[in-house]
Amino acid sequence: KGEYDVLFDLYENVHHIPELAMHPLFDSKIYLVTRQDDELASRTLIHEADLAGRTLMVGGPSPEPLRNVQKRVVAHTHCQYFNSESHDMSLTYVASRRGIVLAPGFLNDGTGEFCWTPFACKETIPCVLCTHKEDRRPELLDFVRELIRRHQDQFY
Repeated sequence: KGEYDVLFDLYENVHHIPELAMHPLFDSKIYLVTRQDDELASRTLIHEADLAGRTLMVGGPSPEPLRNVQKRVVAHTHCQYFNSESHDMSLTYVASRRGIVLAPGFLNDGTGEFCWTPFACKETIPCVLCTHKEDRRPELLDFVRELIRRHQDQFY
């Protein structure tokens, strides 16, 4: 519709739209989100076995790689789990001690309210910038290149 010049999204959400040019930005890693006072918050890396006996929130609008990790964790650890309808709701549940959640790093708001600990898995979530395929304005492409440059060494 011509409403956006640049869009940040997950590759899986937009790769099928022929009018868009995809500009890979980064592959987001998966993190375990806990309260700061949770015993797992002191770890530098979380493994599947660490989640045994815990309550994990799953579902919502999770991207496919994250859903795959959630299913594997539930199957291998037999941890308790329940569906959460959104990331914001999951954070509310974490804050109220109802459970913990696996989330893509790009959702970390950086406030330090929660502990985001890397989760040991091979899956990542490809994130892209999208522009209109026909839009070749030099200033737009320079802007996209600058965003990519600034994010290339970041770990999300």
